[in-house]
Amino acid sequence: MQKVWSLVILLFFIASLSHSEERKYTIFESKTGNPINIKELSSKVLDADVIFFGEFHDDSVIHALQKDLLTEMLKSGKKIAVSFEMFETDVQKVIDEYLAGKITEEAFLKDSRPWPDYKDFYKPLLELAKEYKMPVIAANVPRKFAAIYSNDGLKGIEKLPADDRKYIARNINVVEDDYKKNFYQVMIDNMGMDSGYVPKPNEENMLFLYYGAQVVKDETMGEQIADFISKNNGFKVIHFNGDFHSNHRLGTPQKVLARNDKLNIKIISPAYTKKSDTIKFDKEWLNQGDFIMAVEDKSKNQMSQQMMGGHLAENTVAKHNIKIRINTEEGSIAGSDNLTFKSPVLKKASVSILNDFKIESVTVDNKPIKYQIKADSNYQDIIFGGDGLEFSEVSLKYSGKVYHKPNERNLNQRHAYSLGMISSVKGEGIYLPGGSFYPATDNGLADFIVEIIVPKEFKIITSGKIEMNDTGDLATYKITTELPTDDLTVIGGRFNIIDSIFDGKRFSVYTIDNGSVTKAYLNAVIDYYKQYTKILGPYPFSGFAVVENFFATGFGMPGYTLLSNKLMVMPWITLTPGSLAHEFVHNWWGNSVFVDRNLGNWCEALTTFCSNFYYNVITNKKAEALDWRKKALLSLEALPEKNNYPLSKFKYQNTGDDAAIGYSKGGFLFYEYYKLLGDDRFFAALRNFAKKYQGKKASWSRISDAFDEVSKKDSLNIPIKKISSQWLMDTKIPTLGIKDVSYSNDTLNLTVTQDMMNYIQVPIRIITDKDTIWEKCIIAGASKKCSFKIPEKIKSVTVDPDYQVLRHLNQWEIPYSFSVALTSNPLLILPPKNNPDYAVSVKLAEMMKESDYKCDVKSVDDVKDEDWKDRPIMIFGTETSNPFYKNIKSLYPESIKLENENIVVNSQKTSIQGNIFMLNTTHPTAADKKKYMTLIYYKDIKDAEQFRRLFRYQSYSMVMLAAGKMGRPIAQSEIFPNVTDKTKLEYLFK
Repeated sequence: MQKVWSLVILLFFIASLSHSEERKYTIFESKTGNPINIKELSSKVLDADVIFFGEFHDDSVIHALQKDLLTEMLKSGKKIAVSFEMFETDVQKVIDEYLAGKITEEAFLKDSRPWPDYKDFYKPLLELAKEYKMPVIAANVPRKFAAIYSNDGLKGIEKLPADDRKYIARNINVVEDDYKKNFYQVMIDNMGMDSGYVPKPNEENMLFLYYGAQVVKDETMGEQIADFISKNNGFKVIHFNGDFHSNHRLGTPQKVLARNDKLNIKIISPAYTKKSDTIKFDKEWLNQGDFIMAVEDKSKNQMSQQMMGGHLAENTVAKHNIKIRINTEEGSIAGSDNLTFKSPVLKKASVSILNDFKIESVTVDNKPIKYQIKADSNYQDIIFGGDGLEFSEVSLKYSGKVYHKPNERNLNQRHAYSLGMISSVKGEGIYLPGGSFYPATDNGLADFIVEIIVPKEFKIITSGKIEMNDTGDLATYKITTELPTDDLTVIGGRFNIIDSIFDGKRFSVYTIDNGSVTKAYLNAVIDYYKQYTKILGPYPFSGFAVVENFFATGFGMPGYTLLSNKLMVMPWITLTPGSLAHEFVHNWWGNSVFVDRNLGNWCEALTTFCSNFYYNVITNKKAEALDWRKKALLSLEALPEKNNYPLSKFKYQNTGDDAAIGYSKGGFLFYEYYKLLGDDRFFAALRNFAKKYQGKKASWSRISDAFDEVSKKDSLNIPIKKISSQWLMDTKIPTLGIKDVSYSNDTLNLTVTQDMMNYIQVPIRIITDKDTIWEKCIIAGASKKCSFKIPEKIKSVTVDPDYQVLRHLNQWEIPYSFSVALTSNPLLILPPKNNPDYAVSVKLAEMMKESDYKCDVKSVDDVKDEDWKDRPIMIFGTETSNPFYKNIKSLYPESIKLENENIVVNSQKTSIQGNIFMLNTTHPTAADKKKYMTLIYYKDIKDAEQFRRLFRYQSYSMVMLAAGKMGRPIAQSEIFPNVTDKTKLEYLFK
């Protein structure tokens, strides 16, 4: 018997060769587990009134079997009608006219909205129906009406005009059963989440709305089939649908039987199986359908889970109407928020607010509803809904005191952060970040209308158009945001304000104390406006404000930025391209076109390119532009491998390593696009992107689309998608090389190499006896031979001397830097325990460890030769306070001399008293010349906080700071290893 079945199976395999893909398949009858052929399948299903043929929409083998089965069924002579999920009820008339020959195929295709693969997969079935004069049922609900349920629930469908409502099932019953359970699981699996993931309330609400839209389709298809049978006695209906609609006799079969439980139905379900010599029946298929079409799984292009999302959609707040009263003396808020959700709450909803607040009421239509609170250390979730309610608006009232001191910054962090502060103490004020003073959802964009009552002496700044009225001792601010935004931060203080109107926009500077620098900031932001509107398009807001904060921040919000009160007095720092200009450019990237962080944060990378780098191009500062590229590559060289991850997974900056990936590597990716497209096309793409996604969220793939569009428009043949993928998904960057250099007959020949397979445009510098010539070589594989006509005598050829390629640097290109020293697990060698400098050095070591820098710490008293001779070292103190210096004396760079009371740099003598000197150079004894020695040279520093500023100079080899006051470094320089062999990238002609 086994031999007979094997022969039958073999015939099935051979039969599969006639289909468009040569993949094996076997048809099984579920109740027996036995294989059958198409003829037997036809015979067994024809005793049913309705046959559901589930399909994988994109599988050609399954579609070929559909035609085979329908052809076989027609041989029976029975009356058969064909029903399609793929055609919608409102095109029934168009289909009938085409089948009757009243309109052409062209007219039919124009008006029937066929699926994209209609000609390959569904036309054969429809043409068969036309040939045999079979009735065809356009069964599915028009997709625009199914979407109404996702957005507005059943109430949205019931509000439709009668002319539209007739295309949807008359009765819709969204049942919570195994079909819902299966639907939820498929959605969770498709998002790449763990199968046991429990959706949050706002996620489950959206899942239920999507499930309801699915049920609307099933109800409509079920009703169309049942209605046809009731009006056409003796007909059998074969219905083609995606397999989920009919697996396990759920979905559309349920809805048919709910209308006529006497009907006999049969289910044909597809299933994928691994490639093997024989396809065997799997018991898991037993209840999936009456018949199983088991097909060898086809190869798939696996898209990265990261780029697909890895998260479920949430029902978020679309509009806030907030009213708060701030009492600065008490540090308290009394407020209310009328929230409008983007979709109705059918199951549950959740918002969060600080634990500082007491929730006084939650109401819908002025009627209290039940709610529960789940709290963690900082925030509380207010969960409400269910109980058969369907609503989109809910109101919350709350009150409480808010005072959270800014967090202590570790040495890796650039900015302090507070959960919220309200204070009338001098030197403090109001800082209420998004979600701290109003109930908020985690994701989504919302419009805000806010009314704030505050003591008159406090001036309020936030995002949006602001109107202010004062009455007596109080002022009322009314704010309306200009675009949907992801959150709203409110700042208040005793500000002095200067402003100016330019091009119809209001530019202003808010300072806590009148200072001489305010005009410089005002002029700077107007200049930024002039420059960036030329290249990025219209400015998205009605103005921009520079606001001094009472603690160290550097955040850009829509229409304004917060700057540290300490930095405001140093415009030579804040007016560099990477500071205030960076926050201004965020008005385009991150504050008007928003980031979906589940899909990766692109806005820091693009903002870094546009400001930190491109502002130097705008202002014709070539050396500074080159310096940015070089430092970006240096930051990647200093990145520890264990902390490296794909750019696509960067979400926000928590440490310097995150900054190297999200800012430096990300910014350089945009430089790669820029090189290939050129100024005009690059910024045309960005302007189109800004216009298309203003007030919306966008992802890396949408930016890639924008560049791809301009590339294709001008037939540049640049593989934008490949370029995006190679830098976004891979943690590695290539190492370049040059070989096989020759010159004859006025032609320079050379080969550029890489140790990856990336698509890169590589600049080549050719120095002749008369000129410097630049050429470029496109390399897309391991190597590329390039030839250039050079009629002059060549002196040298160098690959990428100006750091224009996202690549690894060679040893001679990498100056010693504090960042590399910090990440090399150094031994910290402290002064003796009885020395006055010891205590502060211990505190500095503790701060480094608290900041997650890996290091060992010993006093010089306890250091042995084997402890330090072959590992990176950091030496604290001076030659007088730390005897370890005797081991390294005279090993400093020639330009530097250390004396007991002074430091000499390039013949300039500076007292060490009250200053901090940091030097990174080669290790004196380690065999590995990549190991560092770092000196942190100081005397009589009492407070370790003075060392914090050093960590702003991590890219530096050497820097001297005045410890007691902010300002420019007293001295700074780069120090390079003594490496002369540059043949990896350079060829010298003799």
